[in-house]
Amino acid sequence: MSSLLRASRDLLAYTVWADRIQLAAFEQVDPDDVERETGSSHRSLRGTVAHMLGAQRLWLSRFLGNPLPTLPGDSEYPSLDAVRAGFDEHWAELEFFIASLTDEALGADIAWTNDRGEVCAQPMWQPVLHTATHDAYHRGQVTTMLRQLGYQPPSTDLATYFAGR
Repeated sequence: MSSLLRASRDLLAYTVWADRIQLAAFEQVDPDDVERETGSSHRSLRGTVAHMLGAQRLWLSRFLGNPLPTLPGDSEYPSLDAVRAGFDEHWAELEFFIASLTDEALGADIAWTNDRGEVCAQPMWQPVLHTATHDAYHRGQVTTMLRQLGYQPPSTDLATYFAGR
């Protein structure tokens, strides 16, 4: 197994781990705070995690060669329960993808049409890494929102993930 394959699998598995921990932390959050406008890029805690889930689903559909027509988001996940159910379904699919990922697949080009109608192509490893870093970016926003709303966010650091394995 190449180091790129190992790193790709590790980063995607870390993404699942960190999202599970962060989503579990929402149990302590008042339902009104889940929907409260925070001034962030996706309005609220729920809006942000709905975007994270939608983006992961979109990229996974592209990796599997069956791209979704649009980015799933707020309207597909109108409640925290809908987000949780969506993640539960998605994590099973993503974990299967992680286990089946190969060096050959990571090196092969995949093509997709972006939201501006442009056809893009890259070796799969690049959007795989983008998926993990995009999620980490928004997880950081959620951490900030939780703090601003008066909650203690959990640690989802990559070092913590590796230390616990």
